[in-house]
Amino acid sequence: MNITLVCENSFEGIMTAIYDGWVLMNQGNQVDIYPGDYFTPTFFSEYHNVQTDFEKSEKVAKSIRVKISFDAYVAVYRACMHYSPEKGNIVFDFLKIAYPKGGAVMKMLGVPEVVALMELNRKVANETHNFKGFLRFTEVGGGLLVGKLNPRCDVLPLLEKHFSDRFPKENWIIYDEKREKALVHSAQGKCVMVQGKNLEEELGTLKITDQYEELWKIFFTTIGIEQRKNLKGQQNHIPQWYRKNMPEM
Repeated sequence: MNITLVCENSFEGIMTAIYDGWVLMNQGNQVDIYPGDYFTPTFFSEYHNVQTDFEKSEKVAKSIRVKISFDAYVAVYRACMHYSPEKGNIVFDFLKIAYPKGGAVMKMLGVPEVVALMELNRKVANETHNFKGFLRFTEVGGGLLVGKLNPRCDVLPLLEKHFSDRFPKENWIIYDEKREKALVHSAQGKCVMVQGKNLEEELGTLKITDQYEELWKIFFTTIGIEQRKNLKGQQNHIPQWYRKNMPEM
């Protein structure tokens, strides 16, 4: 039987679907995994909605770390943060190859299932790295720093450690406008993930008090050399989706 598992679009949701999918696969079924709404119903597949189960999710995550490798776990985690509608199937197909091979699978770059996963891993890692440099904070009332971004991939969880280490003594919020969720960090405290449609409204009520934003715009314009302006090169280095919340752009 062809069975399609529709799960939550999150790492835990995909891991839960893989746990259930593995059982169904061992029973002789053809299993597909689609997170969120990334699927088109057909007459030739039976659909099951998978409720996220953190115990199942942790069992799969632990098995990847122990039976394959920690590097494989990191690659799978990043792949689950990608926007591809096929990421559930790509991760599932990779694990079918990886469990028998162990850690050596990470060097098997001639295997299509490994290449597909590593491509998702690479793109998410690159976008995460870029936002570490492209993210701009604005100071609002009370010394709170607010940064907004519109990433293609769900990079917010991957930015947490970097900015917590970089600004441990600051109160700051990084808001993903596309997914309507935010990292909220308190000075000398922990960083938590908050999600909700009212976040944009709440942030919109904060009064901007940043005196350096206008100075940064002036500096950026002043150091530019008109004769050396290269808009095509600039586009290659800073694509449009990074620019929405960059004041100098």
